[in-house]
Amino acid sequence: MSTSSPEAVKKLLENMQADLRSLSMECKKKFPPVKEVHTHIYIYTHI
Repeated sequence: MSTSSPEAVKKLLENMQADLRSLSMECKKKFPPVKEVHTHIYIYTHI
């Protein structure tokens, strides 16, 4: 990345976040135990 403008960084992070969400959803569908662990971790970290 040749530019480090705040807009470019924000766009990059938004794209990465969307990709990770997509990957997470795909993983949860293909591997149900992952979904179960994710749920437990989410509940534990948001108490």
